[in-house]
Amino acid sequence: MRRGEKVGKYRLTKGPVEGGRGAVWFAVDTELGRSVVLKRALLEDNSQADFDELLAEARALAKFSHPNVVTLYDAVRAGKGRNATFWLVMEHVTGGSLDVPVKMSPELAAHIGAQIAAALAALHDKGIVHCDVKPGNIVITPDRVAKLTDFGAAYRVDGSETITPNGPVSLTPFFAAPEAFRGAPERASDVFSLGATMYWLVTGTPPMRGAGRAVRMEAISPQVGPLGSILTAMLQRDPGARPTAAEALSALVDIAGPPDRFPTLPVAPSTTPYTDVLTRGEVPAAGPPRRTATLVRRRPLLMAGAAAVTALAIAVPFIVMSLGDEDGDKATPAPGRTAAAGFIGDPRTADPCALLNATVFHRYDEARLDRDYGNFNRCDVLLRERSEEVVDVRVELDADSLPEGVARKTEGRVTVVGRAAEDDECERAVAVTGARDNSLRVTAAARQPDELKEPLCDTADRAAKVAAKVLNRGEIPRRSPDFPSNSLAHLDACTLLDVKALEKVPGIDARDPDVGFGRWQCQWKSTTSEYEVDLRFDQGDLPHDKGARSTKLSDRQAIVLPEDEGPGSCRVEVVHRDYTGLDRVKGTERVALVLKGAGRKGRPCELATDLAGSAAAALPPA
Repeated sequence: MRRGEKVGKYRLTKGPVEGGRGAVWFAVDTELGRSVVLKRALLEDNSQADFDELLAEARALAKFSHPNVVTLYDAVRAGKGRNATFWLVMEHVTGGSLDVPVKMSPELAAHIGAQIAAALAALHDKGIVHCDVKPGNIVITPDRVAKLTDFGAAYRVDGSETITPNGPVSLTPFFAAPEAFRGAPERASDVFSLGATMYWLVTGTPPMRGAGRAVRMEAISPQVGPLGSILTAMLQRDPGARPTAAEALSALVDIAGPPDRFPTLPVAPSTTPYTDVLTRGEVPAAGPPRRTATLVRRRPLLMAGAAAVTALAIAVPFIVMSLGDEDGDKATPAPGRTAAAGFIGDPRTADPCALLNATVFHRYDEARLDRDYGNFNRCDVLLRERSEEVVDVRVELDADSLPEGVARKTEGRVTVVGRAAEDDECERAVAVTGARDNSLRVTAAARQPDELKEPLCDTADRAAKVAAKVLNRGEIPRRSPDFPSNSLAHLDACTLLDVKALEKVPGIDARDPDVGFGRWQCQWKSTTSEYEVDLRFDQGDLPHDKGARSTKLSDRQAIVLPEDEGPGSCRVEVVHRDYTGLDRVKGTERVALVLKGAGRKGRPCELATDLAGSAAAALPPA
């Protein structure tokens, strides 16, 4: 291969850089204009069957997305027959690898360790063991986000999915757990390797080993300081005695300091060295902790040379681009499954209630979690005194990145942006550091300001701390149970009003909406007037406001609420279905259409009812 040649739609720009069992090239995606890394995979006989197997493996890993894991984008084949070459296409990361002589404070090592522990917790939850956690497989973005790379040794555990037959698995002796040398790595092996990695980051040397390759606990350096207790637990010889990755994450978050003094890392290419074969019983020679050993074991999730990643490049939004559906066709994302997943995961299965904990609001007489209030991206805790609602604390999943804000702080891998209280509300925005196109809003809203037991912003901070703790463990937990098949949550709000319906509103372009989280809300604004149309889903009790009137739209019950959102506005809610919630409280799912900007003489409810009727007619049967 030469510079300027193309592999599929990828034009090679620099290379090759030899790494592992294949060559690494830097390239540009000619369709998206994105800088990527191509890793050539060396297959056994260059057959179509081998490539199909590689593609199946790549698909399996590409379905996994996490802000602290380097993303696999694609798998391509170039050429035909015996001259064919096979490539994996990966995210191009800048900032440098930790596989350089660098010593850092225990707090900074904990900051990095917490991010990698979050990645491991998510991988382990999917039944994937990395098997080669080490400094050289951790890269740092310019935003100081740590990412785990090189899944060439990874494989599935628990027998949940057998992707390939038995084969070699690689390990690095200075960081591998004792059981890994016996060819039996497990989830706890990754925890051990992360502990050894943090030890090396602080002291500059790997932990000292004794009989059976167990770490000599009496020789742990006092340099590790506050990390001593958690590293001792992570480096235990017995896998069962080690904490899980999620438990390690919780401990490391409490120790982690701010990344302000993160050292500048070299930006020269850093790839996995060529694999050395280590026979059973052989003691590795002393030297730099970079060499890799191969033991005959289960075949890895990706072939041994298939996933080395360099530590260069350009920061890109953390997304997974699907490699196609199970039939091999290029996939078109379903509504709500766009590339903005990140730490949110699938928007339609992310559980906002997992980000709240009613027990932390102990100053109030009662704190009740309400799952059925507002749109599907929302969850509330209602704080009461003497049975009267005083504060509504809500979490809303958002399709926007973190806003600008003066008060910014980092908790582990999470950034919290604070704003001053106003209009009896205090809001915090929360997201994984470096994430794009997703965040969550935490709001404390006073219903009875005179009855507050603490300042609103203190209440908002309590809720934001709970959310940050959940995000530091990994991806937002999934809903259980999922939405029923007839729920509005499976629909795209933007499709309920077409060009013909919206042409009744002056100056609105139906093709240019502002799309909300999960595509559960869609907003159109006029370019020639003050008109604004907002269509979103709602759930819970039917509105019983004074002045509300009932009507029928396409044989569905509807409620019309004049001036519900100010003068010149009208809100119309159309009932889609009745349901009984998890707490056995009955409620309804509704389409809420809000028209604003009509003015007092504009008769907004006539137009709003007309638009809501069009939306009701577009609904499927409940």
